[in-house]
Amino acid sequence: MCTPVWCRPLCRRFATDRSFELQQSLNSQVRSAYHGSTGVIISWNTYDQLSNPTVHYGLDPTQLTQVAVGNVSITYQTSLTYNNHVQLSGLLPNMQYYYLPDHLMPDVVPEPYTFTTSRPLGDSSPLSVGVVIDMGAMGDEGLTTYAGTGVDNRTILMPGEQNTIQSLAAETSSYDFVAHRKSMVPRPALHI
Repeated sequence: MCTPVWCRPLCRRFATDRSFELQQSLNSQVRSAYHGSTGVIISWNTYDQLSNPTVHYGLDPTQLTQVAVGNVSITYQTSLTYNNHVQLSGLLPNMQYYYLPDHLMPDVVPEPYTFTTSRPLGDSSPLSVGVVIDMGAMGDEGLTTYAGTGVDNRTILMPGEQNTIQSLAAETSSYDFVAHRKSMVPRPALHI
């Protein structure tokens, strides 16, 4: 079973990037999820279906020499994007890895993203987990100042108020990872 996890360094990046880069990164919705004790699944969104979603990764941000290729690029009828998923396996425990998915949204040439693999089995040192359900969204296809019929106006974020991603970015030193309970893809549909 794969539990989606947004890594702290990614949220830190959200807090410091310029607005345009922030919007583009969020539209690609790059994310990582633990997959067993030595694996991670990298996921991201694209406007086109990919025949071979690909991730370059390694232990050095300047040498992403390892490559993993997947075959999952799926969507649903009302979505604007395809969800791409690539499994990285055989990873070392408790190590920071750097990675870049191919085919990010247009005009984006990001620095490598990071994730830290799970601790070794049996490691009983304490850790702190942030748990969220709806990560929210920002940019042209995300956060708005209005909502549909029946939504209480007091629950709508106004300009200047913090959304979920901004709150996570402000608190990166208080957690080891974030567990995002609601997956972007129904669990039975994800076969990697």
